[in-house]
Amino acid sequence: MFLLKKGRRKEEVKETKQSVALNQIEVAADQLKAVVEQMKLAASSLDETSSATQQSTFQLIDRLEKTVIYTVQVEEKTKMIERSALKISDVSQRIHADSEVSYNELIRSLHSLKNLQREMDDLRTGHYALLRQMELLVERSQEIHHILSTIASISQRTSILALNANIESARAGEHGKGFSVVANEVGKLANQTSAAVEQTRDILSSIQSGIASTMHMVKSETEQIDNGSNEMNHIFSVLCDFRERLHHMTAMAHDSSQSVDEQTASVQEISVLLEYISSMVQENKNHAHEVAKHMDVQHENVKQVLQVNEAIEKTSNELQTIIKNDERVTATFVDLHVIEQMKEKLTLFLRSYPLARLQTSEHEAYLNEFLKMNENVEAVWSNRVDGTFIYSNPPAGLVNAKARPWFVEAAKGNIYVSSVYISALTKRPCLTISAPIVQDGHVVGVVGIDLSV
Repeated sequence: MFLLKKGRRKEEVKETKQSVALNQIEVAADQLKAVVEQMKLAASSLDETSSATQQSTFQLIDRLEKTVIYTVQVEEKTKMIERSALKISDVSQRIHADSEVSYNELIRSLHSLKNLQREMDDLRTGHYALLRQMELLVERSQEIHHILSTIASISQRTSILALNANIESARAGEHGKGFSVVANEVGKLANQTSAAVEQTRDILSSIQSGIASTMHMVKSETEQIDNGSNEMNHIFSVLCDFRERLHHMTAMAHDSSQSVDEQTASVQEISVLLEYISSMVQENKNHAHEVAKHMDVQHENVKQVLQVNEAIEKTSNELQTIIKNDERVTATFVDLHVIEQMKEKLTLFLRSYPLARLQTSEHEAYLNEFLKMNENVEAVWSNRVDGTFIYSNPPAGLVNAKARPWFVEAAKGNIYVSSVYISALTKRPCLTISAPIVQDGHVVGVVGIDLSV
C-alpha cells in the first residue's frame, strides 16, 4: 500500500472480510455501470444505424420500384427495336434479292451489248471493205472512161481515114470503086463505134454518178456506225461501272442483312436478359420489403434494449449510492500536498511527450516510464475521446470509461481529482487524477493515474 505523505498512511484501515466484500461489490457496480454505458452507446449506435438502414431501405425500395418501371419501359422499347430490326431485316433481304436479280439482268444486258458491239464492228468492217471496193470500181470506171476516150479518138481518126479513102477512090475513077466500097464500110464502122462509145460513156457516167451517190451513203452510214459504236462503247463502259457499283451495293445489302440479323439476335437476347433483370428486380423489391419489416422489428428491439439499459443503469446507480452510504465504509484522509505534486508531474508529463498522436506503442512506453518513476502511482492509462482505452497498466477493468467522472471532467479540458473509491484495477481504495490530452486547442484524449491510499 502507498502513503500519500512520504510513503506512509495517516490512518490504518483494518480490512475485514466484510469490507473486502463491499469493495468488490462497489467495483462490480462500477464495472456494471461502465458495461451498461458501453451497451448504451452500442445500442444508440445500433439504433442510429438501424434508423439509417431503415431509411436507406425505404430509398432502396423506392429506387427498386422505379427500376422496375424503367426496366419495363426499356423492355418495351427493346421490343419496339426488335420489331423495327425485323422489318429492316426483311427490307434488307428484299433489297439484297432485288439487287441480285438486277445484277444478273445487267450481266445479261452486258452480254447482249457485247454481241451487238461485235455485230456493229463487223458491220463497220464490211462498210469499210465496201468503200474500198467502190473506190476500186471508181478507179476501174475511170480506166474504162480513158479507154473509151482512146476508142473514140481511134474511131474519129478511122472516120477521117475513110473519108480520105473515098476521096482518093473518086480520083482513081473506075479503078477506085472497090476501094470506095471498103472505105464506106470503114466509115460506117467508125460512126457506129463513135455512137457506141458515146452511149457507153453516158452509161459509164450514170454508173459513176450512182457509185458516187452510193459511196456518199456508205460513208454516211459508216460515220453513223462509228458514232453508234462509240456510243455503244460509252454505254458499255457506263454499264460496267454500274455493274461494279451494283455488285458493291449487293455486297453491302448482304452485309447489312447479316448485320441486321445479328442485331435482331442481340436485341432478342437483350430482351430476354431484361425480362430476367425485371424478374430479379421484382424479387429484390420483395426482399427489400422483407428487410424493411425486419428492420422495423430490429428498431423495436433496440428500443427495448435501450429501456433495459436505462433500468440497469438506474439499478447500478442505486447500488453505488447504497454502498457509499453504508456506515461500514470508513473515511480515508489524504495529503493534499502530495496530490498537488502529482498534478504538477502529470501536467509536465503531458507537455514532455507526444501523446496527442494517440499511438498505442508510444503510450505504452511513456506511461510505463511514468509508472516506474513514481512509486505512489499504482495504475496508469489513457483513453480516446469516445471512452475506449488506448493503453492501461494494469489492464483496464472497464470496457469503456465514458461514464466515469474522471473521464467526463478531463474530456472537458479540466484536471480532475476524485474522492477515494475502490479501484476497478486493484480492487482496493484509491484516488484518481486525470488530465486532458490537448492538440491545437482541442481535447483529443485523456490520461489518468491511480494513487494508492
